[in-house]
Amino acid sequence: MDVCSGAAVTARPAPCGSAQQKVDRSMIQIPLNTARPFPPSRPSVGGRLALGMGALLLIPALAACVTTPPEGETDLGLLLLARIQNGSDGSAAGDPTGTATTEALKALVESGTADASTRPQDAALVQAFYAGRGFAPAWTDGTGPTARGQAVRDVLVTAWADAIPDIAVPPVPEAEAGAPVPPAAVARHDLAVTRALATYAGRALQRRVVWAPRIPDGTLGALREIAAENPAAEPPGRLFRLVSDDDRTARLRRGLLRYHALAEGGGWPRVNPDGAKIEPGDRHPDVPLIRARLAVTGDLTDENAGPSASAAVDPTLLDPVLAAAVRRFQARHGLAIDGKVGPQTRAAMAMPADRRLRQMALNLKRLRALPPLPDGRSIEVNIAGAALEGRQDGETVFRTDVIVGMRDRPTPELRSAINQLVLNPTWTVPTSIAEKDILPKLRNDPTYLTSHGFQVFEGWTGGAAELDPSQIDWHAPDVDIRGMRLRQAPGPGNALGEIKFLFPNDHDVYLHSTPSRGLFARSTRTFSSGCVRVRDPLDLATFILDDPGTWTAETLRDRIRAGGTRTVRPGQSIPVSIIYLTAWVAEDGTIHFRRDVYGTDAGDLSTVADLR
Repeated sequence: MDVCSGAAVTARPAPCGSAQQKVDRSMIQIPLNTARPFPPSRPSVGGRLALGMGALLLIPALAACVTTPPEGETDLGLLLLARIQNGSDGSAAGDPTGTATTEALKALVESGTADASTRPQDAALVQAFYAGRGFAPAWTDGTGPTARGQAVRDVLVTAWADAIPDIAVPPVPEAEAGAPVPPAAVARHDLAVTRALATYAGRALQRRVVWAPRIPDGTLGALREIAAENPAAEPPGRLFRLVSDDDRTARLRRGLLRYHALAEGGGWPRVNPDGAKIEPGDRHPDVPLIRARLAVTGDLTDENAGPSASAAVDPTLLDPVLAAAVRRFQARHGLAIDGKVGPQTRAAMAMPADRRLRQMALNLKRLRALPPLPDGRSIEVNIAGAALEGRQDGETVFRTDVIVGMRDRPTPELRSAINQLVLNPTWTVPTSIAEKDILPKLRNDPTYLTSHGFQVFEGWTGGAAELDPSQIDWHAPDVDIRGMRLRQAPGPGNALGEIKFLFPNDHDVYLHSTPSRGLFARSTRTFSSGCVRVRDPLDLATFILDDPGTWTAETLRDRIRAGGTRTVRPGQSIPVSIIYLTAWVAEDGTIHFRRDVYGTDAGDLSTVADLR
């Protein structure tokens, strides 16, 4: 039985700055033009992964989520430049290449000469930036880029992953064998990097979502701490906390870089989505292709597979080793984990690398539109993942499966705070469910309300008289079931189960348990009318109440068995977020994908350009 009104959730509000925000060719990589062995023009897979952490250096500009400065104010891009360059990168302070470089750089900056990619508003910023440091180079010395400079280059060369296009990364300056880089070349390179970084920072800051006030001095002070850290550190401590309260944005960005490398390498073999079902122990000509497909994405590796003698003897056999790899693939794609290559598994294997890459980019954009995870306890429901996670200070400590709304009665995205639990709840049927779901049942079985523990009242006021449902002609065309109030008594058959979890929202939705336990065995769990059904309600309740001296799973169970409806309030309201993610990277590095159950990706992917 569905319990939430479909009418209240006919549209899922897009998160600020996400689904409704256009991205104009914003995911295109600018190749690195270099003739020296710093980053090659097309980094290897390992090189791209290494770029991932370095490329986090400037993501705070995207993730701090503050308003764009009004026209005429000091550009925060310049402040970001200043905070980064003032930190130590292991080189001596001052001008490492001498007065000649400083003079060359001063002449270049003051000449006002700009390349085609420099934004007009950045010219004054760049001049102020260098004037503030006495025109000493910030990113380059006589041997090429410094450690700090290389970290900045790593950011710029992967700017496509931050939805910032057209960043011109300058070639590394050349030098004769055994000789230092000429001062003029150092100056040109340093200025070009600064211009590119100013463009990057400015665009990043303009994209901030308004979740918080303007960057306070404390955050700018934190940037100084970031600049003082080793740019190769993993994770980059202070930066890590600025990007997000958890590291899932950073993890997904690294996953995006990995899949970009796979896509550039040709992706993976395409498995026929319409082929026959293959079960463990079967032989089929598609098995070698499946084996190769799973090897590319790491589901089948030497480490997790071990020797597979049967594959060497008969490569068409779906042997136990390959079946285990299929199960790993199914687990991270939200499919039934049975080791069988059926229609849904084939469809997921057939999805091309370019499509997965765009899916990851879209979900990275969604993550960046979310506010930081709160301190203390919090709850997050992922609609597409059909899962709920309880977190303590951003770390996942509790997880359970959920059932979410049907496509035509979707669960809304929202943020609120759970402020009460109701044990043995009654259920007052929303009018839309009464009309769409219960009235057809009554016309088929006039005893439905009585047999399922419902009372019927003639109206919605507190003093409305109770009616006898057996005396109502439910087949009459003018029967006004919407005008009647239907209330189901607590008990084993109650649609809300034994507990409901309430939080203020405009959609009349909540979390609750359910007597329909069998639906949790389904891999796709879109069966409700908008509310979220929880598989482990007692565990969720003890997590929310956080009072083991009073409330344990056993004491809650005893209270429920005793009967009677009771409201329990936690010591403090617990933040709850309901989000929609179809791609993410788990804490162990596993890349997950889920079906686009509401068709949201299909529309939003048109705003994400081809990343190749």
